[in-house]
Amino acid sequence: MSNFPLRVKEVAVRHESTIRSTAGTIVSVALTLGVIAAILAGLGANPWSAGKGLVSGALGNRFNIGQTVMIASLLILTGLAAAIPFSARLWNIGAEGQMYVGAIAAAGLGLELPASTPRWLLCSILVVASLAGGAVWALVPGVLKATINANEVIVSLMMTFIALELADYAITAIWPQPAAPQTRYLPPHAIFPNIWTGTLVTAGAPLALAGVIVAWLVMRRSGLGFQIRAIGLNPRAARMNGMPVGRVTVLAFVIGGAFAGLAGGINVLGINGALVSGFSGNFGYLGIAVALLARLDPLWILPSAVLFAILRVGSNGLQVQTGLSPDVGEIIVATFVILLLVFRVIRLRYAEAQSA
Repeated sequence: MSNFPLRVKEVAVRHESTIRSTAGTIVSVALTLGVIAAILAGLGANPWSAGKGLVSGALGNRFNIGQTVMIASLLILTGLAAAIPFSARLWNIGAEGQMYVGAIAAAGLGLELPASTPRWLLCSILVVASLAGGAVWALVPGVLKATINANEVIVSLMMTFIALELADYAITAIWPQPAAPQTRYLPPHAIFPNIWTGTLVTAGAPLALAGVIVAWLVMRRSGLGFQIRAIGLNPRAARMNGMPVGRVTVLAFVIGGAFAGLAGGINVLGINGALVSGFSGNFGYLGIAVALLARLDPLWILPSAVLFAILRVGSNGLQVQTGLSPDVGEIIVATFVILLLVFRVIRLRYAEAQSA
């Protein structure tokens, strides 16, 4: 009983800290929105009209909502591709390239496998191929980091450049579509079925949701997830306690790369029906912001991805409401991320840093 007052005080301190953190986040987001409104006003647009245009462009009707859902699906997976390695203090900057390799694998096999392959089997093979493509591409920085302590930022970034060139080669030399910067279209039975009438939402969306569940189970309910988080908290202590840091490093990259590869596969099988030049829209890099805003939590990546998808898709409505070019939407997204960093809404903190 003598410890009861101390426990009550500890709970009260934690509760006060949570309230302060939440209030600080709300104030920071409000300041961020205020700065963006000032930028829009400086461009000659009414901030209120611009905001209405963004929301209408993303959520104004069933078709727009469907577009937002599919873009959010890609951002969920690229967010997971960043979050899992980041949780182990491994900086996977190459999700863009891993996504492209997953797309190449899905498109190539979809065009080369026999047309008589049953749809369920063909789609399953292509999904696995996209997962494997991204995983293999992430294996390189993971192995080099684990074996020779190569800088994973540089390696994963350089691998992205190689992946982009491979995609261009596949489009222009291996499976070219005449008079179009893309491969030939995949056969209809290789494409994901539509699951929401009147929209472009395909089976890729529930696949992305399944990815969130898998990532949460790995990170919160498995020994591997515990090791990833432990290494992120204190790599030296993890190594001294006998954790296989090298193996966990490789696995964290492989899992992250698999999610990015699946994003590429969904783009080919569930959105474009082909490997299209420049299909990404920098979703691999935007996934980093998605992961950081979610504080690397797989479950919080879902609303974070939806928010960024609304900003990305909604930019198409700016021209209607304000007369601004849709390209201004890209500026808004980039400014939004920078301001969230400035106001410390997006931050990456580990336990020992908090206690220091």
